[in-house]
Amino acid sequence: MPSTRVRKSLIALSFLFLFSGMASLAMSGVGQGSDQLLVQDLSWSDSFLSQISLNGTTSAGMSVIGGTLVVLPMEYNIKLSAGAIFLALGTISLERREEKVLKLRDRIVEEISQNPGIHLRELHRQVGCAMGALQYHLRNLERDGSVLSVRNGNARHLFIRGYSPDDQVLKLASMFTNPTIKSILDACMANGRITQAELSRTLSIEKSLVSYYVGGLLEEDVLRTIKVFGREKPLVLTDWAKSAITVNGLLVQ
Repeated sequence: MPSTRVRKSLIALSFLFLFSGMASLAMSGVGQGSDQLLVQDLSWSDSFLSQISLNGTTSAGMSVIGGTLVVLPMEYNIKLSAGAIFLALGTISLERREEKVLKLRDRIVEEISQNPGIHLRELHRQVGCAMGALQYHLRNLERDGSVLSVRNGNARHLFIRGYSPDDQVLKLASMFTNPTIKSILDACMANGRITQAELSRTLSIEKSLVSYYVGGLLEEDVLRTIKVFGREKPLVLTDWAKSAITVNGLLVQ
């Protein structure tokens, strides 16, 4: 993605060529009387050279260079200046690059909006652009407040502004992007209370893996244990987690 400095350099170079070309044309005595230079934007795919009538009487040469139609009166044998060509091509190139930038930015925002808590690498796979371009847009989106992120372990999870002002809720939402954690929390929500052994049997997940994830959820105050007689203490969702899951519709994602 071109920086502002590169863009300014291109524009400055364009005008340098243009002014030098105009100076050369002026020294050649071109541009007097009814001489005209017409430039009209065409689609990028058009490319041809033909003869047309200018003002009903004048024969002119017409060529398309980089999507721009350039018409010159033939009887004056005017040479198109390098500056005009460079400026036309440069302007079109910058405009089209700007359109691509906006389209990619919109695609990133839409993907995050549809998948709250999506992590960076998954977003990269879904959007299909270069990682450098993705990170460039995300920096700008976070800088202007359109997107915010939260870390969960080693992963960075992304949300659209307004999803929730509470970092704890954002972190909980990011946990739901993990299928195993989501299935554990779904089971806890559905059953009210459930033991780790029951989770392992119900979800067909190894006990060690259930224990690993439950430990993290207990540490984050998403789950808590309740005191009962017996060897294993059942698990229940904490009040804030249950409320956040309901309000943000996390179970139906």
